[in-house]
Amino acid sequence: MRGRLAIIAGAAVAAAVLCCGAGTGVVTGVLLWGDDVYERVVRVRVDTVGLGEAGRDGSLEFRVNDVQCGIVQVGDPYINQTAVGQFCLIQLTVSNVGSRPATFADTLQRAYGPDGARFAADSGAGILANPEQQLFLNEINPGNRVAGVVVYDIPPDSRIAELELHETENSAGLRVTL
Repeated sequence: MRGRLAIIAGAAVAAAVLCCGAGTGVVTGVLLWGDDVYERVVRVRVDTVGLGEAGRDGSLEFRVNDVQCGIVQVGDPYINQTAVGQFCLIQLTVSNVGSRPATFADTLQRAYGPDGARFAADSGAGILANPEQQLFLNEINPGNRVAGVVVYDIPPDSRIAELELHETENSAGLRVTL
């Protein structure tokens, strides 16, 4: 029965592509199989760099300078936040190498554990970890560079194996292996 269902769903996606274009086919596939279809079908090429190496996504150039996990609390003695699991602080530099202003948003940056688990950035902890607020939702003009920390609250027994950094929600992204 599962095989038949997969064939019918595949035929529906193929019909949507032929009838209404590739965009509709991808949307149909995402609705049927989830966002893994988007990851496998739509993303054509993603550059990969290592820790300390620069790489681009769109007009933003990213360099991950350091990764610190096992942090229990961020902030100062008066205003702080305690991790549910452990905080991982990703120290990075972001440069606009394009010709127009570009916005950096920590919510677009994804982290992955060794088992492929995907972690979202903790914006509240990120505000507390960046006292100068250079990196948090910052519009970066061409030629300018900002530095700061993106914070993830991950399980205490996990670690970050890879990052996927984005200029925009729909960009291919830059993979950083740690």
